[in-house]
Amino acid sequence: MLHPKNQPFPAHLLDFSILVVEDCTTTNKIIKKLLLVDGFKNIHSVNNGQEAIKYLDSVERVPDIILADWLMPNIDGLQLLEHVRNISPHCIYIMVTVLDNQEDVMLAKAHHVDGYIVKPVTRRKLIDEIELSVSRLSIAHD
Repeated sequence: MLHPKNQPFPAHLLDFSILVVEDCTTTNKIIKKLLLVDGFKNIHSVNNGQEAIKYLDSVERVPDIILADWLMPNIDGLQLLEHVRNISPHCIYIMVTVLDNQEDVMLAKAHHVDGYIVKPVTRRKLIDEIELSVSRLSIAHD
């Protein structure tokens, strides 16, 4: 679902809750700002996998979408994904990473990520990957 540059996200997506897990402060802020500019309101961000697990274990409801860096200290994106799948198998998990070779993409897919964004993160990449991941999930559950 490709959108013209200035077209907003479809309204039904804007109610989704999102968790941003990114250890680079600048990238974390950029992702959050891009989502806010597009109309998302329910966004929480943390700085690493440990904080993400602590947050996820403290909330009643797991966010609809998790945008997580792969390369983080202590708990990386794949380890976080395993934790997320154990508590909420249907949460949309999008890996955000600098790793762009085919082996890494295939490894992420083998771990059942729903989407994959190669940094630098842009509005276009966020829109396309979120919409594609949501549409894949809705098709899988139909």
